[in-house]
Amino acid sequence: MQVSSNLMLITSKTGETASFPCDLTQGATYIHLYKHEEGTAPRRLLYYDSYNSKAVLESGISGTKYHVYKGTGRSYTFAILNLQASDSGIYYCAIWDKHVGSDFLYTALEILLVAANHSPDISSCFTSSSNSFLL
Repeated sequence: MQVSSNLMLITSKTGETASFPCDLTQGATYIHLYKHEEGTAPRRLLYYDSYNSKAVLESGISGTKYHVYKGTGRSYTFAILNLQASDSGIYYCAIWDKHVGSDFLYTALEILLVAANHSPDISSCFTSSSNSFLL
């Protein structure tokens, strides 16, 4: 199974909506959205059931906070509404592959989301020499 792996940086103001694409290189029935905060394990927020065209939210997740939109082909868009500073973190769009009794998580997109009351200075997120992402 192949999933394109990309890193995306999104900066948005609180109260706004952040949207990001998730483009798969092959079909999948379930597309997952995880959030990872420093010092904790990644938490699944929802998964999109492409067969039934519906998002299934994890317990405690508000139905008005996250939306998934199906694009053309294997393209999806995730949206986080009414951003708050607590929404900042690393998000993963991912799919699972069951292979010979084992589960493998393939990350399609890794997103660093920064939500602030003003346009944040993101220059410290990248090294000046290689433009590599720092965590």
